[in-house]
Amino acid sequence: MPESQIEKENQEKYDNDSKIILKKFIEQLNSSHISEGEYPKLASSDLKYTATLQSKRLQEKDAEIKYNYVTDDALNIVAHKLDKDTRYITRFPFFIMKSTTEYSVHGKAVKNDKRDKVFFANVIWLKDQNRTESYSCPNCGAVSTVRELLTGCPFCKTQFLMSELYPKITNYYDYGKNEGQINSSNLPFSLLGIPIAFIVLWLCGLFNYNTLRSAFASGDLYQQIIQCAWAIGAVVAGILAGPLLKIITNILYAILRPLFFIRDLVGMFRTKCKLPEFMRSFEKNFTLDHFIGKIVYPTRMMVYSEDYDNCAVYYGKPIENKCKDVIDMTYYSLVNAKNMYIENDHAYLDLSLHMYIYSCKGNHVRKKHKKFNLLLCKSIHAEEDYGFSIHKIECRNCGSSFDATREKHCPFCQSGYNLSDYDWIIKSFKMK
Repeated sequence: MPESQIEKENQEKYDNDSKIILKKFIEQLNSSHISEGEYPKLASSDLKYTATLQSKRLQEKDAEIKYNYVTDDALNIVAHKLDKDTRYITRFPFFIMKSTTEYSVHGKAVKNDKRDKVFFANVIWLKDQNRTESYSCPNCGAVSTVRELLTGCPFCKTQFLMSELYPKITNYYDYGKNEGQINSSNLPFSLLGIPIAFIVLWLCGLFNYNTLRSAFASGDLYQQIIQCAWAIGAVVAGILAGPLLKIITNILYAILRPLFFIRDLVGMFRTKCKLPEFMRSFEKNFTLDHFIGKIVYPTRMMVYSEDYDNCAVYYGKPIENKCKDVIDMTYYSLVNAKNMYIENDHAYLDLSLHMYIYSCKGNHVRKKHKKFNLLLCKSIHAEEDYGFSIHKIECRNCGSSFDATREKHCPFCQSGYNLSDYDWIIKSFKMK
């Protein structure tokens, strides 16, 4: 078989497998109890960890989230990749389906988001999974190779399924099919249509206070009937014009709404072109698709963390957490790297992420679009960790192993650990 045909079949296999993985992930999400710390098994460890922080926030608010995505008869497609595959094999499958997300506070449903949605996910495989690079056993911490872990840890004999390593979903998000439309009923537009109809009559000189008063003051029955007919007609016309006004409003909204995002869309295009070039100057296997999943993680961690002093990813000036009411968030598919530079052997990225957040105050849950500005920092000599399920760190003071992506200080000797030598950290953080 020609090599091109083999490559085509391999690509189709990953496309099909990614659809199956996404469907399983959605089914797991439907049955998960986020407020109780349950989360889909196919999620990366970063997603699972921030879900544990989210569950604490939900418990504090006495809130609960229930997802119900209907995958039966859903349209399932694979989207184009943002970047070429290097170390990873990435796919962006998505479902177009009916969904209901219910937010409850104190046991009472307070927001019910029911509509057709597009559900995206970032599914990643690692090329050549049977390589000889070292990993730490998630059970006993002993170092072995991926090849050895596939058949079980040689030290503690723990067995692992392949799905425990790869593939994983590192990021997901959804948005309504009619996100750019106003989805309220026709009633508000009908109520708006009534005064508009009266204004039209007034501009045409057919109905106003003076003509109405004159008709009734003169006792002219014909004029009185005419004026009443105009008034009733304006009310009826306003009510009937409600659907038309809604259509016109949605058209204007669809035309004008993108104007607010032009700068960010241009920034996204620039990021797609410039960021891989910048990063590959010191990290040859950089992949933009995987990177976006990685930066959503520290953003979620900052939002759901209660104490920034002990937040493992934050190394900036003391700031107040202004996100303490956020109980849910989803990436809006816009990232803009506004500035990127290298200083003192560290790479700095000044970027913004667009998110939809759900805030809970009292008994109310509200959805808002927010932009998060982050200044990220990482050593250009840091070796990329290609196992998103496993993180192996050794304390430079006592030699103990711990996960510095979760803890800022060694749990054994309390020494600090500079995570920027290993992974991205946040130097500044702001929600707008």
